[in-house]
Amino acid sequence: MTANYPASILPPNATAVERAIDRASAAALERLPVYLIRWVKDPDSCPLALLPWLAWEYQVDTWNINWSEQKKRDAIKRAHYIHRHRGTVAAVRHALVDSPFGTDIVEWFNQNPKGDPYTFRLNVYQNDLPVTEYDQQDLKLAVLRARNLRSWFSVHVFGRLQGTSYAAGYMYATEKITPRFVPLQVILSRYELNLAPGDAETVTVTILPEYAEDKTFTVTTSDKTIATARIVNGAILVTGVKRGTCSVTVTTTNGVSAVINVKVVAVMKFITRIDNASRPLFYVRMDEDFTIDYGDGTDSREYRFDAASAVYGWVIPTRDVVEGEEYTITVKNTETASFQRTSGNVSVTLNPVQEIILLTGDRDNLVSFASGATGLYKVHAGAFDDLPNIQKCTSIFRGCSSLTELPEGLFARFTGATDFSAAFYGCTALAAVPDGLFSELSQVTLFTSVFENCTRLLSAGKNTFRGCAAATHFTSAFSGCASLIDTGTGIFGGCVSGNNFGYTFDGCRALTTLSANLFNDVPGGVFTAIFRNCTALTQLPPRLFRNCLEATHFGGAFSGCTQLLSVPDEFFKDLPLANHFGTVFSGCSSLVKAGKAVFSGCALAQTFSSAFYYCRVLEDVGDDIFEGCVSATTFASVFNSCTALTALPSFVDCNKATSFDRAFYACSSLTAVRAEAFAGKSLVTTFYYAFTQCTSLKTIGAGAFRDCSSLTNLTYTFMGCTALVSLAGDMFAGCSKVTNVTGLFNQCSGLAVLPEKLFSDLTSLTAMGSTFQDCTALDGLPSDLFAGCVNLTSLTLTFSGCTALAVLPADLLKHNTLLISAGSTFYGCAALVNIPPSLFASCPLITAFGATF
Repeated sequence: MTANYPASILPPNATAVERAIDRASAAALERLPVYLIRWVKDPDSCPLALLPWLAWEYQVDTWNINWSEQKKRDAIKRAHYIHRHRGTVAAVRHALVDSPFGTDIVEWFNQNPKGDPYTFRLNVYQNDLPVTEYDQQDLKLAVLRARNLRSWFSVHVFGRLQGTSYAAGYMYATEKITPRFVPLQVILSRYELNLAPGDAETVTVTILPEYAEDKTFTVTTSDKTIATARIVNGAILVTGVKRGTCSVTVTTTNGVSAVINVKVVAVMKFITRIDNASRPLFYVRMDEDFTIDYGDGTDSREYRFDAASAVYGWVIPTRDVVEGEEYTITVKNTETASFQRTSGNVSVTLNPVQEIILLTGDRDNLVSFASGATGLYKVHAGAFDDLPNIQKCTSIFRGCSSLTELPEGLFARFTGATDFSAAFYGCTALAAVPDGLFSELSQVTLFTSVFENCTRLLSAGKNTFRGCAAATHFTSAFSGCASLIDTGTGIFGGCVSGNNFGYTFDGCRALTTLSANLFNDVPGGVFTAIFRNCTALTQLPPRLFRNCLEATHFGGAFSGCTQLLSVPDEFFKDLPLANHFGTVFSGCSSLVKAGKAVFSGCALAQTFSSAFYYCRVLEDVGDDIFEGCVSATTFASVFNSCTALTALPSFVDCNKATSFDRAFYACSSLTAVRAEAFAGKSLVTTFYYAFTQCTSLKTIGAGAFRDCSSLTNLTYTFMGCTALVSLAGDMFAGCSKVTNVTGLFNQCSGLAVLPEKLFSDLTSLTAMGSTFQDCTALDGLPSDLFAGCVNLTSLTLTFSGCTALAVLPADLLKHNTLLISAGSTFYGCAALVNIPPSLFASCPLITAFGATF
């Protein structure tokens, strides 16, 4: 038979197993109510047993298992409203519906008197029921869940008892009338105050009439950023905060008031010693309305002017002051006061300022503010903290020879300052620079001579100029600081615009060490004489200027460093813009070694004149010291008087050289001029005195001056080279423009033999004065010595004093047909006995022989 199964929802391709399961469970599924889920979620139809779980789902705040079924369903239904309106009065009321007590909510503004803002009171009526601790806790929790977070509340429980009461009484009243006396006037000891920032003054208050009952009062300030006021022991203490004007109002309880006008003004406060009562105290613009407090708390105008011009003058006290006494002077309401001693052609002597305590105002400069204040020994910390507009501080403390120390952060607030040139010039008692004195003053451009001639200064400080990103000039910053022993730590850190360090440490005779990272952040520029005459400096950090890629001028940088022992390898290597090294190590009389590649890669360097002048003990110079110096033009006196130098460096890359004037003068240990030492230097014009007095020089190598095609001057080039014995025949090959060989080999007393072709290419030569004079070992001359000198016209003193010269070739002058003078040519040649008759046969232009022999 066919069972009456409910309709199946299986697809047509369902398996037999699936259809069997469907039929087996069909009857049970059919009995389930269609709306079961909806009933379970509905507070009105949900089974009683499931109500706690539905309450949990609805987040019912308060639940009691002892409630009736209907009360439980009502609590669930209210939950939505409570959550939607949580934080409102309505939500609180709904939360309290299930309370067995009657409740009433009274907000603070409906209370009488009004309650504290944002509070409310919960009035609970007992309704003849006991109120237990648990009941109170339930009430509290219900309210806490529904109220807003800002509001707080109190709970008041009320009970009511009805009955009959019997009472009797009477009333007795009296009235007493007492007249009340109120304040009618406020009298102040001061109605106007001029204060300095941070200063405080007390104003006494008198309330009239004297018999007023309530003399209490309040004070208010119109602008607390300018000045503050408070009541202290019945008086008003007014304190200046910052410059500006405001008012302080004193008001009694019945509204009577008085006003104090407060002006916080620019101030100069200092300590001075009165040496002469008729001498000025300070310098000021005469049209300023300022007052002077002589230390007694009274702002007075007891002064007169000694005019320096139509506008400015010096201030002389008219108050009786005691000579020899110190006074604390406070000048109020001035923007121009200073301790300047000179104006134009007029100068005065001031009573000496000893301490600067405070200076405030809107002035924009402190140029020469305390210049020449020789009695000033102290500047107080924070003295300049309220000078927001300062730009120029040139010579601010110049010549303050008693100033021994500076406070930290003295200029920290000078964020707009631009110029500190000569700020502490000549402060001869100053011993130390506080850390970071000028640190982070990013607008300053000039520190020229800032500490120049501070002769007792021991250190350049720590981070002194760090972060001065706009600073360009540090010229002579520490020049003449004869006691300075080190360059500090990180003093130029962040000085990324620094381009002028000329003479910065010039004359720092006690300086012994240089910080290795001294110029790490400095791009470079001018370093002229930066360490000149640092006579205690013995060594240099490697690659000190390695990051100074914009450096241009090192003239005299270490000149006069008489204790310097060596120059590190590659010291100036690869400075692409450096163009001047003249006198860079001149006078370094203890210098023993100049390392390898010292100037290597300085492709724009032009001048090396006197670079190692008078380095008397310099023995070792790196052969490649001038490697890559392709623009070098002058080597005049480059090693002049380097008496210990034994060998020449290479000049192979220096093809633009024009002058070797006195280059190796008096290099008395030099033994040889290497082959082709100067070969191919087609622009060089002079070797004037180049090897004069090189008394150990023995040989001149082949082609030493070959193809110096612009060379004109060989005057005294080898004069006094007494050990010279060997000359290469082609040493002057290609030198066709030479016109002057005066004294070329003068006093070369060891020279015995001359190469036949020595002068063969000197076709422009017209005169030979004293060329071989006093060559006392020379005993013969090659016949073609002058064969190439076809334009020779004069042989004055050419071989004079050659006492060993015994034989002259008959054809010595056969090619010199233009010769017109032979004055003293062989004068003093005592060994010369036989003179060839035809010696001058080819010289028809000679008309006279003046002491030729």
